[in-house]
Order: sequence, then C-alpha cells, then structure tokens
Amino acid sequence: MADQALSSAIAETSTTTTTNGHGEERTESVSEQVPELPAYLHAALKQLAPKEGFTEGNFTIEFDFGSSKGDGFVGQMFKATISEGDRREVYLCKIPPLDDARREQFSSMAAFAREVLVYDRFLPTIYEYQRAKGILSRDDGFFHTPRCYHAHCDETAQESVIIMEDLRLREFQLWNKHNIIDYAHGTLFMTHLGRLHAISLAMKRDQPERFAPFKLPNPFDPMLKADGPFRNMILSQLQMVIDALREQDTIERAKMEQLKEDVFDELARCGKAELAEPYAVVGHGDCWTNNMMFRYEEGIPKEIVLFDWQVMRYVTPVQDLMYFIFCCTDGEFRRKYYHEMIDIYYDSLSTMLTKLQHDASELFPRAVLDEQLLVFGRYGILMGMFLVPMMCTRNDELPDIEALAQKMTETQQLDESFFKTTESNQEAYATRIRAVVQDSIRYGYL
Repeated sequence: MADQALSSAIAETSTTTTTNGHGEERTESVSEQVPELPAYLHAALKQLAPKEGFTEGNFTIEFDFGSSKGDGFVGQMFKATISEGDRREVYLCKIPPLDDARREQFSSMAAFAREVLVYDRFLPTIYEYQRAKGILSRDDGFFHTPRCYHAHCDETAQESVIIMEDLRLREFQLWNKHNIIDYAHGTLFMTHLGRLHAISLAMKRDQPERFAPFKLPNPFDPMLKADGPFRNMILSQLQMVIDALREQDTIERAKMEQLKEDVFDELARCGKAELAEPYAVVGHGDCWTNNMMFRYEEGIPKEIVLFDWQVMRYVTPVQDLMYFIFCCTDGEFRRKYYHEMIDIYYDSLSTMLTKLQHDASELFPRAVLDEQLLVFGRYGILMGMFLVPMMCTRNDELPDIEALAQKMTETQQLDESFFKTTESNQEAYATRIRAVVQDSIRYGYL
C-alpha cells in the first residue's frame, strides 16, 4: 500500500539534532517530542550533508515527524532540514516502522530491500539505457521519479533509509484520493506508464543479462496465499464486495461467489510472469493516486512523478493498467474513456519502442495486449476490493496499523475487519465497487 506521508504536511512535532566538530549530538525539543529516531538515520544524514556542500561540524539537522492514522503499512516518513547559516535544505527520509510488530508483520524489510534496489540500481540502469539510445529529455522518455540522495537496506540488522527530494518544493501536488481521477490526469499517467513498460520490452531484447536481475516476483506474494497471514482479510474483503451487490445483481453475485472460491489461485496466477512471457515487464506494482504527484501549469497537469516502488515486480503489463483503471476511476469514467485510456497507453508504448529502435508490432503487438487483458484483467477487481474501500474512507476512520500489527503477532492473521465500511462511506463504496464488478464482467475479465 502507499506511504501517504510523502505529501502530507509533516510539521506537527520536531526535534533538532546538532552535530559539532567532534561528531557529538545534542537533541533539543522544539515542540512535542517525536519518537527516538534510529542512529542509522542520523548517520545517513550526517554522511549526506558534506556531499551537499555543508561544512563538517557546522550544520544542524532538524526532524519533523507527521504520520497520520492509516498512513502506510511498511514505512514511515520524516522530513529532515539541514541548516548552516542562512542555508536550509529539506529532504524526505523514509524508514521502516519504528514499531517492531508493524515492521515484522507487514514484511517491511523485504519491501524496503525492493525499493532500495529500485533507487540504487533499477532506475539508474533504465535512465542510462535511455540516454545511450539518445533519449535525453523528460519530455521524450521515462525519468519521472523523485531524486534519491541515499538508499540503503540491511535486512539482517532491520535498518533501511531512503532519502529523497521533497517534491512539494518543486510545486508537485498529490491528487485527493477521495476524488475520481479525471481525463487529463489519467492521460498523463497512461502516457508515462506506456514509456516505462516499453523500456523493459526493449532492454530485455538488447541487454538481457543486464536486465535479468530485475525479473523479480512481488515481495508480498507469500502473504497472499491461502495459508498466509492475510487469508481472513482477503476473504472478508471479497465478502464485502458481495454484500454491496443488490438483489437484482444475480450475475454479478454468482461471478463473485465463484471468485471467492478461487481467489488465492487467481492472485497467484495474475502474478506469474511466465504466463505473460515473452511480454512481461518490470511494473511499478502499486499504481494508485497516492503514489504519484503532479505539477500544474494554469491548472493543467503537465508533469507526473511516480514514487513508492516497494512492490516493483516482473509481471504482465496488465497488472499496472488494471490496478490504476479499476481503483482510481469509476463506472462513469470507464464508460467514457476506458478504451481510450488503453489506446493512449499502447500508443505511448509503441512510440517509446520506436525511440528505442524497436518495433511494437514485434515486441508487443496490440493483439497481444488485448489477449493479456482477457487473461489477467480480473486483477482489477482483486485489487479494487482492497483499495476502493480505503479510497472511500476518511483518514480518521482508517484502521490503526500498529494495533492491527500487534493483533497479527498474537493471532498470525490480519483482522477480518481491516477495511469495514462505515455509515459515512457505505453508499459511496457500494456504488463504486458494484461498478468495478459490473465493468469486469462487461469487458470479459470476470
């Protein structure tokens, strides 16, 4: 799931850590005391500061902490301000949860290892590959991720930190998750998703050995099995979908009851790269609006940045498509633009392959995309049953993640009431999830 704290206002509480010439630290309470931050975070920032032009022994580091209820499962965000004289630079620091149960139960270290791999190796590799092909501009390729200053993960020590730019300083904004995405934002996302996927298709043809290390499964796959810790929650979320159907929705109900019987097999099947070969790609894996930010000119979205790469995986390109379309749009949007969104994606992918000196008709024919949509299209409802209730729920009504993690430690199962509808969101959820089911049937995916 997303780390919503990336674009939240992070200024509720803070401490100041001053580093002197002897490397000693002094912590001052600025307002309410934040939790004690791990030494490795301090060390990473002290290592970064001189590289950013700060003078050893003369700078201070101030941390602001802001984590709202329900913000992220596998990570926490802090804003660090490094100051020296009149100069102040802001960095966003992402670390595993401070709470032991939350860190362990939600497989945080595996997720951080994956995201560090993305920032440390995958993104530099695909950026270099594009430049070698003559694609130098953000307007022409995929270079749309936050600047990363430091990325490190030690799974054994349970330590990880990713230090990134604060995109808000470049006037990027987060889309309100409660709102349905509109045409302009959807078009921008589909355009850049097509470019991202095209790079995989071209690079594994041009440089298969260099691309091979990125052919990785979903790090959360073990949690989604019938004997995994999410079993009860998965079945409960599916039952919520069934309960949202009306009495006259007999076909929809029958389809969902059948899916409930096969859900663990379907989750596994949709994640098998071998079923999508030779057209599998490295996908983002968590394509919903809380994992992207937009920069505007005169109210029109002109630039997009994708972040939160913790579930990057090698799979069918349909996963990213269905995740976004069925979780971030509604029935009305899909009636108007569904086929056009798929066309925009494919046209962008085709254009990008041409720039990479390949032919889409050979590497990923349109007929193959249509076939894979039929084979893997039900991934939309499989993800919608998790995301739609969360996107219809106010932040103050989201579950307490640390309390859930503690209960998981005791029961080895995630609480069945993970995302229960409330009186305030029940109607919105029911309307939206019914449309997900109906459209999955309409397009032949369910």
